[in-house]
Amino acid sequence: MAVAAHPDDIEFMMGGTMILLGRAGYELHYMNIGNGSCGSATMDAEQTVRTRTAEARNAAGMLGAT
Repeated sequence: MAVAAHPDDIEFMMGGTMILLGRAGYELHYMNIGNGSCGSATMDAEQTVRTRTAEARNAAGMLGAT
């Protein structure tokens, strides 16, 4: 299980390891604690959360995690 504070932390810090573990047959799970609501200077908080959630789901799928 990968747990991180912010959206995209898992991809940057653990993405390669997760891919290797998935290839080795491990079941992967993915969890961000924060919702990313403060992660944009150009979008409001609600739009940023929607965007970051979609990005995280896509990234989890690419890594083979749920």
